[in-house]
Amino acid sequence: MDSKAIILVAGMGTRLKPRTLTNHKCLTKVNGVTILENALSNLYNLHISEVVLVIGYLGNIIKDVIKDSFRGMKVSYVDNEKYDCTNTSYSLKKGLSFVKDYDKLYILEGDVFFSEALINTLYQDKHDNVSMVEPYNPRLDGTFVELSPDGYIKDWTHKSMRDSGYVLVDKYKTINIHRFSYDFVRNMLFPCTEQSCKTHNGKEPLENIMREIVRNNNKVIWGLTSKGNKWFEIDDENDLLIAEEIFR
Repeated sequence: MDSKAIILVAGMGTRLKPRTLTNHKCLTKVNGVTILENALSNLYNLHISEVVLVIGYLGNIIKDVIKDSFRGMKVSYVDNEKYDCTNTSYSLKKGLSFVKDYDKLYILEGDVFFSEALINTLYQDKHDNVSMVEPYNPRLDGTFVELSPDGYIKDWTHKSMRDSGYVLVDKYKTINIHRFSYDFVRNMLFPCTEQSCKTHNGKEPLENIMREIVRNNNKVIWGLTSKGNKWFEIDDENDLLIAEEIFR
């Protein structure tokens, strides 16, 4: 079996308004290249056989731009019809329910602009289940993980779950690019995602599901550092300026 990918691009991108009133966040350009096309280009270079885009808000615009293939790589679409009242857990559930027959599955969130070298580092890593992370620096905010001494993720904390005493300097920012084995997806990630969506009506962020998985299972997801390769998560106009500076 081959490798496939899911990219979550259903959200409304409210922090990038007014840009996102008429165009989807993933089609925002960084130095002339859209976030989504950059991701697709880098996945194409890994010989991914199919990319599944989980769309919702302004999904037809994404379809019109990307169509059903990218440089010959198959592109499929799954609709999150509840994009305005659900979170990334529900989008992932929709994507995982659709994708079939793969050896390795890459999962990306559609607001990360990254270099080919970064995802090549992930491609070459020998661990079965891997999430890319970046050691804390003052430019980074959002979700952070804690690594065990041997490099596995042992805790995963969404920004909304951080208490007042949460220390960042010894933590690692999630890059929101992952590669998982078929067995992990089918036996652990999908059941946990499905249960979360039943319990919380799809309103939980994916990070809360990952937190449950790593807290209950030792040495299941390896934390792979970026090794200096370029990336940036784009949520607002300031992030866009930083990304353009990084990739100039």
